[in-house]
Order: sequence, then structure tokens, then C-alpha cells
Amino acid sequence: MSASAPVVGLALSPTWLRGEAWREPGSRVEELFDLAPYLDLATAGEEAGLDFLFAPDAGHIDSGALERSPGFSTHDPHTLTSMLAARTSRIGVVPTVQTLVASPFAVARRLMSLHRLSGGRAGWNAVTALGGSENHGGSVHRGGSVGADPRARDPEERRRRAAACIAAVRALWESYPYDAILADRATGRFADAARVRPIDLDDGVFRIAGPGTVAAHPDGEPPLFMAGAPPEAVAGSRADAVFAAAPEAADVAAQQRGLAAAFREAGRPEAAARLLPGLVVTVDRSRAEAERLAALQERGRGAAHWRATGTPEDVAAAILTRADALDRLPDARFDGVIVLAGGSWRSLELFCAEVVPALRSAGLLGPEPAETPLRERLVRD
Repeated sequence: MSASAPVVGLALSPTWLRGEAWREPGSRVEELFDLAPYLDLATAGEEAGLDFLFAPDAGHIDSGALERSPGFSTHDPHTLTSMLAARTSRIGVVPTVQTLVASPFAVARRLMSLHRLSGGRAGWNAVTALGGSENHGGSVHRGGSVGADPRARDPEERRRRAAACIAAVRALWESYPYDAILADRATGRFADAARVRPIDLDDGVFRIAGPGTVAAHPDGEPPLFMAGAPPEAVAGSRADAVFAAAPEAADVAAQQRGLAAAFREAGRPEAAARLLPGLVVTVDRSRAEAERLAALQERGRGAAHWRATGTPEDVAAAILTRADALDRLPDARFDGVIVLAGGSWRSLELFCAEVVPALRSAGLLGPEPAETPLRERLVRD
């Protein structure tokens, strides 16, 4: 697969249950906390040749919404992606890390373990936090209501902590290089211990001795996704992909221009990071039924993502039209999407079974990916 081809990720968040849609027969709401629906989703995505599974994380319960909706009820994203990685062989797995409350040592260890055990298929989505800092104790929250610690409210402090967390995780990965392992039976040398070094980090945010405990992957570190960060933060973090709310082609183009300017300033190639809009798909054999299901979601709509509703042919045509519109705009491109299922479980099945093959037949997507590291699919030729 050409690394210049658009990529398609599939969100693991149960977005098909939003609004009143969970009340529909076949919604699988009873299985919200079971593995089965997520494994079915992962299997369908892998069989369709999608590039990765994306696990968002709210990090808290919306108690006000819980009476009539899941209210952000969700599995821990790392545990879920680890379970799915063990049951798949090609599709990437991208858990979310909330940097406002994360321990860089724990993050580095979990992610590199996932990366090694999955054969290089892991990525990570670094966000500050949507909420829930009061659930983590320590210095981020010292009692009281959400955001009682001013650092949990201040955007600059949140970004500073995010940058420090990302840098610390990378330093820990670099502290234990993959080729330090010798495993030389003849000489009895397991490793070149001189190459595995402490990081002795004390940056005013974190104090971490290191080194890490998991040797790095030969194909490099897990690619970094970011969501909701300003362009300069994305450029400075060396992110590989950006998850964006961009309902119109003009929104995508504007965000790509902002990223390009920030990347030039940071000395990075202008198109180094892919911009991947969220795409809510509500698919049914009947256009009228798809529109009915989409209407059920309105009360739990969430972020202002791009939406495509209709038959598989309608949804494929909408995606091809968006790609063509971006090709016609100056300095714009169709990098791919992160798909969120809308309205019903059936939307997932039809998207994977019929929409994706139609996009591949039309030449928008490359051939189905082999068992290759996720980074190879994201980084451009």
C-alpha cells in the first residue's frame, strides 16, 4: 500500500448508541461492556482492509445524561485495544492517552508493550483530557469539584503538560534501543547494558529516572495522533496524524493550511501529518430508513463531524465527492477519515462490507494493507 494513499480508521467508541438509537432492536446495547461487539467491529474492519482501530476516551461519566444514554460509559482504551490486537493480525490499534493525568512511565511501558506484542501495529492518540481530572488524585486534582486545581483549567498549562508527557514517553522509548539486545548464547551477553541508560528527567512537570523496561521496536516508535491541539502544538510534537472535526471540505482545507504554516515554522515538511476528519456514517439499504436512524441520534450528536447518510452507494458517493472537492481546492488533499458509526450496528456492517470496497474499486483507497507496521501506512512517500 502506498503511504500516500488515504487511510481509514474505525472508531471503537459506541457512537451507534447515541441519542435514541440505543433503543432500536439490534443496537447491541446489552453488550456495551462485553468484548463481542468490539471484536466483531475489529474483525469487520480487518476483513475490509481498514488501517486502524481508534479508541477515543472521555475519562469520566456524564451523570446528567446517564439516565437516558450511555453518558460516556466506555472501556479503558488500552485494555480494549490490547484485547483486539491479540485477535487480529493486520489492522492497527490506537488507544487514547489523556496527558493531563497520565504517568509517562506507565504510558511508555504499556504502549511499547502493545507495539511489540502486536508486531508494530500500535499508535497513540494524545489528548489533554475531556474531563475527569478529579478521578486521578495526585497533584492534578486536590479535592473539590472538577477543575479545582487551576492547572486542570488553564489551556496553556494543559498544553505544556501534554508536550512534557509526549517528550518523556519518547525519551523512555529511546532509553532502551531495540539493538541493545544481543541475546548472544555463545558469549553469554544478553544485552549491551551501556546502551540502556537512565533518562534522569526533571523538567518541572515530571521527575523520571528511567530507563524504560521494554526494548523499542525495530521499525520505530508508535505513530502519534493528536486531537484538539493547536497547529503549533501538533508540529512541535512531531505528530503523524490529526483527528479533526471538519464538517465541510473548506474546514479540512483551512485546517490543513494552518498545519502547513506551523510545520514550516517548525522546520517540518508541510504535509508531514495527515488530517483525518471524523465521519459519522449512517448506512442502510433504504435511504429513508438511514435518514430515520440518523434523526434518532440528533439529541446525542456530539462533535460537529462530517456526516454521510443513506444507502452504501450514497455514502460511497459522498466520500468520493468530498475527495474530489478537496483535490480542486488549492493546497488541500484527502488524507483519509476516522469513521464513527451512526444510527445502528448495521451501519458498521454495511460500511465495511460495501462502502469500503466501492471506494477501493473507485481508486480512492490503495490495496488492502498487509501485516505491516502502522507507521508505514501513515508516513507519506
